[in-house]
Amino acid sequence: MAEKKPERTSAAKEAAKAAPEDSETILDTIMDVRSPREIRWDNATTWPMIVLSLVFLVAYSVMILDDQPFRGTIDLFILAIITVTYIAFIVDFFVRMHLSEHRVRFVRNNLIDLFSLLVPLLRPLLLLEYLGRIRLFSGGSGSSLRARITIYAGGSAVLFIYVIALAVLACERHAPGATIVSFGDSLWWAMCTVSTVGYGDMVPVTIPGRIFAVMLMLGGVAIVGAATATIVSAMNERVVVARQRAVHYQRAVSNKQAKKNPPSA
Repeated sequence: MAEKKPERTSAAKEAAKAAPEDSETILDTIMDVRSPREIRWDNATTWPMIVLSLVFLVAYSVMILDDQPFRGTIDLFILAIITVTYIAFIVDFFVRMHLSEHRVRFVRNNLIDLFSLLVPLLRPLLLLEYLGRIRLFSGGSGSSLRARITIYAGGSAVLFIYVIALAVLACERHAPGATIVSFGDSLWWAMCTVSTVGYGDMVPVTIPGRIFAVMLMLGGVAIVGAATATIVSAMNERVVVARQRAVHYQRAVSNKQAKKNPPSA
């Protein structure tokens, strides 16, 4: 019987090591409400959609920064790229909705995706959603969640400011009495707005420009909140780990002293 104890101890250790992986797998299964067909489609189209989103972002940027678009062959080619990629995004959305077993829930969980189809200027922001399909950022563990939030917060801050700056420039550049007439002006205004500084030296004068300004204000609040929550979560985890190490160290010291100084009979 004494020889079997090490085998049981090693088996228990292996089960303890496997438990977190099993719990993480179960958590991932509970959180993932997609159908098997939808999962296969997402796995097959994640990287193509990331590439198309990057292509769309570059073409969209060139089209907006070009002060006189649609006057040459290159401009028409860029417009064709934007049109083809936009059609691909529409097809991807409706195919995923068709493959989903709960279409109402699918639409409810992909409102940003649907809204970006209605407002193509916001389509580059869906790069973050496609990154979320990658397994590294789609797990349910604490590390995966923090990695996802960190990338979403940082990526959202950069992409959101950049895309809104381009959109406001497109709306304001040729408006009467406009103060935002270049990309530098638009980027400066976007940075002041999202950081809640608001100098007021540059303001949108068109209705679409002011709508984008409101979106930037609300998005800035969300970005700051997500970044703050991520920092607090990381700090709390470090504090917990430090406390656990201190407790284990104290127990080890106590056990060592107890072995050196056994209680007298």
